[in-house]
Amino acid sequence: MPFDPRLFEPLPEAQRRSIDDDFVAFALRRDGRPDVARRRLERREEFFERLAETPRPRWDGDPIDPVEFARWHRGERPLSDAPPLVAWLVQVARANEGEGWGVEYLLDRGGFDGLGGDGGRLRPRDFADLEETYHTRIMREICRSFGVDFELREPPRVIRESVKMMSRLPRRASYMLLLAGELMGTVAFARMASRGEELLEGHPAMQERVRMLMDEILVDEVGHVTFLLGSMKRWQLSAVRRLSLAYAGASGASYGAGLRGEVEALRRGLVEYGLDVMPERVLRRAFVPEAYWPETLSRRSGERPAPA
Repeated sequence: MPFDPRLFEPLPEAQRRSIDDDFVAFALRRDGRPDVARRRLERREEFFERLAETPRPRWDGDPIDPVEFARWHRGERPLSDAPPLVAWLVQVARANEGEGWGVEYLLDRGGFDGLGGDGGRLRPRDFADLEETYHTRIMREICRSFGVDFELREPPRVIRESVKMMSRLPRRASYMLLLAGELMGTVAFARMASRGEELLEGHPAMQERVRMLMDEILVDEVGHVTFLLGSMKRWQLSAVRRLSLAYAGASGASYGAGLRGEVEALRRGLVEYGLDVMPERVLRRAFVPEAYWPETLSRRSGERPAPA
């Protein structure tokens, strides 16, 4: 994955001024009507309704013991001892700990951008905050497809304190910290999705289901990153790259030695960051300004949700 320096070049001023409206228009098409009081998005609820009506494929691989899975998830047994698929599912179950805790903390305090408190008009991060409430539900659905379930653990203190700090900082500074975390998240989720594809190679029905669920998260994460990138000036973008590397190191240290190899992989992904870490099918559904479109892909018009 070659480093794409265009992502860390500021957009022209006119595009920076319009990116809030561009993202909100995209989110309304993708998400449908927001219900801030109930923390719901119309089309996300429809997605889960369709999911509930669609029978899960039968898992025909090695059975997974829910009790043993829970022990690995709680950290009572070293993850290195788990079978590869179980280890991956534990990572899925843990993947949203920081985001899930952070989103609830922020929403309880009005979100990053006030959740429509300024005359009822929602801003980009309001939609992103609401979108992220669905990610834990998606992760749980992936695990349930294999007969196991989980409850989110509280994230390490460094994650909790960084979220609290972001909630107190001015918007510009909080966005910089947020982007550093979102960059790390896209690399981590892309690696997780790729690993799931490999592990489920011999189980096409389950592979397709997991791919569909992971894509919903990846589409969101790409849009969150590109919106934040597009809103920033040169000095902010330069600082964010350094912050993201520091954030990856601090997060890895807080989770312990068992994930240091994964953290090193995340650091390499951040140093070489490019949107082509994502499958093309994801990018064509995501919010991606033209200036950020990977040069390795054709310039034809991407897929977009139908107009609201």
